[in-house]
Amino acid sequence: MTENPNLATDLVAVDIKDFRNATRDINFDVFLKLSEGNYAHVFSRTTGLDYKRLAQYVVKGVTHLYVKNADFEQYKNFISISAHSIFTNPNTPQEKKISTLLNMTEQNMSEVFVQIEIDEDTASKTQRVIQNYVELVAADPQMLAVILKLVSHGEYLYYHAIAVSIFSMFIAKASGQFNQRTLELLGLGGFLHDIGYTQLPPELMSYAGELTQEQKHVVRTHAHLGLNMLQNTKNIPDEVRYIVYQHHEEPSGAGYPNGLNSAVIYYPAKIVALADGFSALISKRPYRPPFSVPQAVKILQDAGRKYDRELVKVVATVFLPRAK
Repeated sequence: MTENPNLATDLVAVDIKDFRNATRDINFDVFLKLSEGNYAHVFSRTTGLDYKRLAQYVVKGVTHLYVKNADFEQYKNFISISAHSIFTNPNTPQEKKISTLLNMTEQNMSEVFVQIEIDEDTASKTQRVIQNYVELVAADPQMLAVILKLVSHGEYLYYHAIAVSIFSMFIAKASGQFNQRTLELLGLGGFLHDIGYTQLPPELMSYAGELTQEQKHVVRTHAHLGLNMLQNTKNIPDEVRYIVYQHHEEPSGAGYPNGLNSAVIYYPAKIVALADGFSALISKRPYRPPFSVPQAVKILQDAGRKYDRELVKVVATVFLPRAK
């Protein structure tokens, strides 16, 4: 970010909300007003948009960004084509759809991660993103392979949220028990299951050693924190709240936060718990390299009553198609 006091007469104000549904790639430069007559160059055509910084600016009360007068036509063309319209265009190639949907997801997660409570607008946007995933999963089973490749790269919470959402839907579909609406609820619950982590000290996510008992206790509060973040959001169905709150409960009764046993754990929460465990295993973590898919499935199979045993069998058929 570079301060530039000589740009004032060459800039035009644009609504920061215009960037909310945009793709990452821009062909113009974007500036932030620091003080009267003083501007910082925050996004460029070479680096693209940074969704996290955009979300942080909104939270801090920034209402406008600035583009050069000479770039205003490019800016207007850019915002006239939203990421959603690219994704829903039947002529958009599948690879482009996937990359656009990942852009939409990253922007959405950036907004989720800076909020103390999820507002209605963000909740609606999250539901639209999940509906897009449901449609893509139905149209292209190869989506699973794409997510498997992505999940061990990039920022853990972002890609883990995407992966758990997608994996949950694949497991549910393979179980044969879910219709489109319940797939969307599962996808949304999987997407939001770990949002409570955003309220924890960031160093806990990147901690490379063995957690102390006190640190483990703090980490275990994320299910309750996640529930609190969703509590006042009318657009979030109760079923999603159950998933967020119960995704660390275990059929054995040894889970948290309430030590529920198998009979009373919400069934979709059991699915998300399994998808969560699988995604974590195949992801690179600060304290270990990723496990291979067969290794991860074997670990789940050997986990006893930590996970629902019938669902573990389904996982093997989804991720190891030749498994008997």
